[in-house]
Amino acid sequence: MRHIVLSGISQQVLKELEHNKVKTIEIRSPHNFLSALETDVGDIVFLTATSFGDVRPGTTGIIARIREKQVAMHRIVHKNMDFYEEAEVQIARLQLEMKGYSRVRRAECCALGEATVVEADEVLFFEGR
Repeated sequence: MRHIVLSGISQQVLKELEHNKVKTIEIRSPHNFLSALETDVGDIVFLTATSFGDVRPGTTGIIARIREKQVAMHRIVHKNMDFYEEAEVQIARLQLEMKGYSRVRRAECCALGEATVVEADEVLFFEGR
């Protein structure tokens, strides 16, 4: 099955999703933000701790359904004695519901500005490999 990838997700976040079954995550990294923009509520996504460039056949992760999606702008202010700096950052907030575990069968490399997509198979615990 084809899934959009959210890569480089911390092990802590993956464990919390695995334990609680529902978790809201905030996406700020550019490659994951572009992937999140391509998704809709109800889509199944593939999450992995593996970094963006290292996702390849055999990479394992979690598949989760998007329950809610928000895109918002955050204003960040840095101020000290000498200067005042202001920046705006767009973020995506996704509420995810864990569906199971998966392993990448085929990774599709993406062009700059596009979502990363993989073909992945659900991993069942009784499979012996």
